[in-house]
Amino acid sequence: MTKRLSIRSYRKPDNRYSPLDLVVCEGETEVDYLCELAKSLRIHVHICKGDGTDPKSIVNTAKRKSKEDGVKYDKIFCVFDRDNSLSSFLEAIELCKSRKFIPIVSNPCFELWPYLHFQMRESGFGSPQQMIKALKKLPGFEAYDKDGVEIFNITFQLIDVACKRASDLIIKQNNNPKIDPFTNAHLIIHRFRMLKEKQNYFGKW
Repeated sequence: MTKRLSIRSYRKPDNRYSPLDLVVCEGETEVDYLCELAKSLRIHVHICKGDGTDPKSIVNTAKRKSKEDGVKYDKIFCVFDRDNSLSSFLEAIELCKSRKFIPIVSNPCFELWPYLHFQMRESGFGSPQQMIKALKKLPGFEAYDKDGVEIFNITFQLIDVACKRASDLIIKQNNNPKIDPFTNAHLIIHRFRMLKEKQNYFGKW
């Protein structure tokens, strides 16, 4: 019998059903990138953009959707950047933890993730603008314009390299998201790959 994917118990987890996650992102760049990744892995994930652009609005959107969608999500991820407000960034991380959401964060911005596919860097960029300027020096990103599909197409073959560098960077920065540069984007990559193993909506007998 095939396990069903989305029609599931709304009150409590049910091990008869495949896991389903919610991912709420700060920007369209992250939404497009993660949708391309999910499509390449042939997994089903609910990915959407938050109601606002500040980090706390992403967490609040996740809270609202977790109640309104009528789905008992297995995991809920909030994807956001430091950008130019460190205090709002740190408050949103703590808000995620208090609600048992998983913060997927980048300091100074999401563009650090594609950058790590090509280069390791431990010194700070200083600002999102400087981060993007550095990214545009890499092959394929000269005309980059915050395009998540473009990021995926240029980087997907080096994704394991980026995961290793992101993990190494977290160790170097003592797992402190206040430090520039920092990203734990590799955690959602690992989760998507786990979902590929667990979801079986193509049917297992």
